[in-house]
Amino acid sequence: MLTTPHSGYRNTLLSAASLLSIAFLSLGAAGCQSTTSVVSDAPVATSTTMTHGIMSTQSSYKDTRYLTIDGKDYPVYENSARIVVNKAKNSPELVADIFDGKAESAVPGYKVMFIVRTNSVAAEGRKLDNGQVIENRMIHRGSKSLVGIPVVDGQAKLDQAQLLDFDIIYDDVNKDLAAGEVVKPRGQKLTKADTPVTNKQVTIRSLTLPNIASGESAGGGVDFEASATVAGKQIKTGANSAFNIFYTVDSDNAKGF
Repeated sequence: MLTTPHSGYRNTLLSAASLLSIAFLSLGAAGCQSTTSVVSDAPVATSTTMTHGIMSTQSSYKDTRYLTIDGKDYPVYENSARIVVNKAKNSPELVADIFDGKAESAVPGYKVMFIVRTNSVAAEGRKLDNGQVIENRMIHRGSKSLVGIPVVDGQAKLDQAQLLDFDIIYDDVNKDLAAGEVVKPRGQKLTKADTPVTNKQVTIRSLTLPNIASGESAGGGVDFEASATVAGKQIKTGANSAFNIFYTVDSDNAKGF
């Protein structure tokens, strides 16, 4: 049955959510099939059609994402995310301090990385040292925004989110492919180890997680904007979109977090 607010949606959500922690609920992570965004300024579009055997998400994300450097547009086509999860891999990990001891006081919360990018993927194109063959993903341009979301009294405070780290890759979008090539080369990194990054800001208007417990690796979505000054250049990036890919990592393997 199509799940809507008029067809027992609220009761269904509460029943499923009772299995999770209060902190997990605060991120709206009740599953891709029946979800609500945590905070949203826009009205939620829902279906009024009753259809047996088909469910509908209750979020209302668009299909937009962007990256600009000094006002110049660098087209990006994918919106993904990576989040630190608990050992059971069924909910986000509530870390003791989103600042990792670098602030005056510890702030418990969640850590999530929003990824906006354009990339090419070669199937089975990369062999690891252990012999495993995986896809070879080439990033042409994009951003990584590592965000800390404070949790107060069991509630995720999106309006208090902090931009912890910022990573930018870019290329010449107007440069033609070299003769005989079918894939553009990887972009170059703007945010190198010694590159100054200042004026970091982030606004999260809405965040919905896929169903982590069931293993969903796409869905949910985010409406956010992050900005910073990188090597004197003004950077803005953001998205209002479902997640094309949703990665999870536990705290023991949280590289980049």
